[in-house]
Amino acid sequence: GYFGGAPILYVKGRQFPVDIMYTLEPQQDYIDAAVTTVLQIHIEKDVPGDVLVFLTGQQEIEDCQRILEEKRSLLPADAPGLVICPLYAALPAHQQLEAFKAADRGCRKVVLATNIAETSVT
Repeated sequence: GYFGGAPILYVKGRQFPVDIMYTLEPQQDYIDAAVTTVLQIHIEKDVPGDVLVFLTGQQEIEDCQRILEEKRSLLPADAPGLVICPLYAALPAHQQLEAFKAADRGCRKVVLATNIAETSVT
């Protein structure tokens, strides 16, 4: 064969249940729609779990992160903490690893990632 009889390896990874949410209609400002959705999930869903948002690239991730950080300071005092983790190829490795760490107790993590990172985080 093409790979010269190389052995087939299977790598077990963690698998997490994932709820996938889509908008019913195209959004003119998808960054704003993503921010609104993240905050609605964070405030209204009293369930454990983190939020994973796929965006098209580094600039969109940085824009979304900046807006979420601004809005985080406006959340009610009794709201759980919100940890924002960007994840894209140009990010230094030590910062990429933050996306894979568990959020502190009482906090929800939101990972803002490119679709290239999809197989790494789901």
